[in-house]
Amino acid sequence: MTQQIGREVVKVNRQRIRAGKAPDGPKWAPTKSRRKHKRLTGLSKRLRALGTEDAAIIDFDSRFAGMIANQNHQGMSQPFTATPPKSAKPRTSEKGKKKEPFKPTDSPCTRSQATRLRALGYKVLSERGKRRSYRKPSIKWIQAHLSVRRAAIIIRTNTGETRKHRWTVETPARPMLPQASSDELLAITAKAFKKMGWETGQ
Repeated sequence: MTQQIGREVVKVNRQRIRAGKAPDGPKWAPTKSRRKHKRLTGLSKRLRALGTEDAAIIDFDSRFAGMIANQNHQGMSQPFTATPPKSAKPRTSEKGKKKEPFKPTDSPCTRSQATRLRALGYKVLSERGKRRSYRKPSIKWIQAHLSVRRAAIIIRTNTGETRKHRWTVETPARPMLPQASSDELLAITAKAFKKMGWETGQ
């Protein structure tokens, strides 16, 4: 009996989680990316039911899936602290050592930094031919000529941004399972009793 009730609860809630809806009907709070939304709705496949002598237990098939589901079901505030910069390591390849204007301990800027610099209108003085003019360099050129640190300084100078040392990520509540005393669960239980030929009023 409890296993049958559990299966019905899982069936109903799988459909709801796939649709990204709370037990009482409204849509979940939107996620920052489609990938995260897909990952949350994919938890519907991990839902399972276990029937005991006197209870139907609804949970997820792995501890990690259950942790993610609980964090989103309850909502949470998670503080983060920036890790201190790692000490630079000398380049080992001959090709890397010859790159200029880097020092042996510098690291080339990342592709995302180079893309950001181009979007901010970063230009360099071009000395092609007799005419000297400013041009917007390619991403490849920026990565070959600017270090991570230098690129970060230019970006902060142009945007006024400051590096965050502490921040908090807010996860809004996205309810996935109904309360044990909800009308929906009572209706599912009554339906299961009826299938077994029992009357809930007895």
